[in-house]
Amino acid sequence: MREKLRPAASRAMRYAGAAVGPVGGAIAQFLLSIQMLHQLPPAAFGVFSFLLVTFQFTTGVWSALFIAPLSLLQTHPDESRRNGSLRCLLAANLVLCGATLGCFALLGGSLGTGASAAAIFALYAAVALARTVARAHAYAAGCPQRTILSDLLYGVALLAGVGVLAAARPATLGGPAAALLAAAAAGMLPFGWRYLARQFAPFGWRELRGYGGIWRRHAGWSLVGVITTEATNNAHAYLVTLISGPAAFAPVAASALLIRPIGVVQNALGEFERPAMARQINAGHSGAAIAAMRPFRLVLIAAWAGSAAAAAVVLALAPELVAAGSYDRGVLATGVALWMAVAGLRILPLPESVLLQAAGSFRGLARTSVLSAVVSVLAVALALLLAGPLWSVAGLVLGQAAFMVALRRQFGRWRAAGPLAPPEDGAPSPPAATEARLRRMADPRPALRGT
Repeated sequence: MREKLRPAASRAMRYAGAAVGPVGGAIAQFLLSIQMLHQLPPAAFGVFSFLLVTFQFTTGVWSALFIAPLSLLQTHPDESRRNGSLRCLLAANLVLCGATLGCFALLGGSLGTGASAAAIFALYAAVALARTVARAHAYAAGCPQRTILSDLLYGVALLAGVGVLAAARPATLGGPAAALLAAAAAGMLPFGWRYLARQFAPFGWRELRGYGGIWRRHAGWSLVGVITTEATNNAHAYLVTLISGPAAFAPVAASALLIRPIGVVQNALGEFERPAMARQINAGHSGAAIAAMRPFRLVLIAAWAGSAAAAAVVLALAPELVAAGSYDRGVLATGVALWMAVAGLRILPLPESVLLQAAGSFRGLARTSVLSAVVSVLAVALALLLAGPLWSVAGLVLGQAAFMVALRRQFGRWRAAGPLAPPEDGAPSPPAATEARLRRMADPRPALRGT
């Protein structure tokens, strides 16, 4: 019995290590958001929440452009190929971080945050995006302890910033933006000067041109998937803010605060499992990658159940935590229930999604996301017009359900390509012919040539 429990205990410890830092950072950011909920007027809190939602979208873009390709490219057996790919990725990352800084400065200014607050938030976005690539590189390089330490430092620094803001009680967004920037900068330190020197090393047109090959092979279809997934997940934020204004988005954002831990655990475990699954598939152990999906899903369900229980306790015993000022408690309770339904539908298909990313099946994922995005945008717009901003979240439920059904079908087709049943103890890997066929499926280049 002890021998059988040992692998499960080991996996649980690895999951705990992967999640402890992001969860700590999420707690700190949750406290920051709660603090701003109480200190800022609804319109300003709506702007702050919208900027955070937009930043989350950019992290998804970075996942498509850099993190998912990095997980695949850093498993290549040729060290020179790995180093060349990394130089291309880091050069493109630096250029796009600079472009993102300018975009967020313009966005913040257009929403009325003030020039200094917009500039500080833009700097935070650029540094935080650079940190997401550094985290993924540490995982791919087999140094997860650097990522864990980075996340812990980020959380501790942000908690310190929350303490400072509690005493200073800022009336603008400059204070919380500065706290986020300081935390992101602290989170870069564990990756070391060697990595930072590579990230900020001079580069030329050759490195940027080299990224074009990565785009064609891996990132292009992944980006389509991210954009459509963003439409599925956050159509409400853009439509409510555009049609009804930031003040109307404020209660929707407030009710979403209590599900934030689920999203953090979801992202952290996905980043942890993706490179491991990629290594297993490349080594010819696809069955082992599929077998890892079950504990992955169980941990996600446990995180959802824990968050749901915590939200129920908060709403029952301390509703004033999120029902501050002019926020109606009944409205927020309804919003939390809707968000829990959305979160549940998000986590159930996540293991299949991560495995297909690890296999490089970006084109199929993009098609799945396009379908769910269309359903989500239409449903959110209809709910917003007929029932108001809060019920726009119900449209996300339909979009997530459509994504889950389509993704399960795609995964079934991928698995049916060969004898991929998880191997028994000591059983050999699937035959080489099957694995070669899987690699052809995972490589999007033939599909791209036909477009």
